Amino acid sequence: MADERAPKLTTELIVDTAINVADRDGLPALSMRRIADELGVGAMSLYRHISDKDALLEAMAEEIGRRFPYPVDEAGPWSWRERVAIAVDIDWQLYRRHPWVVLAYSAPRYSFGVDALEGLDWLAAGFTELGIDITTATEMALTLWSYVNGVALAQVSEELLDASPGEHPSGLADLIAGRVTSRLPHLSTLSDAADATRLNDPRALLDAGVDYLCAGFEARAASSKS
Repeated sequence: MADERAPKLTTELIVDTAINVADRDGLPALSMRRIADELGVGAMSLYRHISDKDALLEAMAEEIGRRFPYPVDEAGPWSWRERVAIAVDIDWQLYRRHPWVVLAYSAPRYSFGVDALEGLDWLAAGFTELGIDITTATEMALTLWSYVNGVALAQVSEELLDASPGEHPSGLADLIAGRVTSRLPHLSTLSDAADATRLNDPRALLDAGVDYLCAGFEARAASSKS
């Protein structure tokens, strides 16, 4: 039975509650009934505001995008590399704060709301500085998004899988620490490399990969002019 003291239902309240549930317990815990229970209302009352779970997840993804906006309305100027750095920082913070969004944004129907498209427009505009057309610029922006999403997935996967972080070091961590005795003539030397520990740092790998991508973007732009 619905709680008479329950707050007045609004779409915003339902979405906020759903985000809190997903943050706390992950997407598998998300259901219309679970949200209704959290709010102390009957499940059917939610459907006057949100048509179904799919619409709820779409609204959640859009709301998270609004909470982590690119500075699309701020006066620049930013170079294309500065825009890349800003986008990477914002998206990384978003994924760390709301791990479930990594999965939601992997599905195109949840990742291209109005706010996301405005961010994409802002990021792609920076790439046009390289002298490329808007299609290629957008392709580069989408490639960057996909890369950040992929690195974030590796970072939050234990949480998404409800595993215990740190209890079972990865094979790479064991290798760098010199605990792997397999015949690996090249990788085995990582245990003697002073800087090899950065290979276990997700943010370091992210930044290195972004540098590699940006070098590729520049080379692609240069080759298109020759």
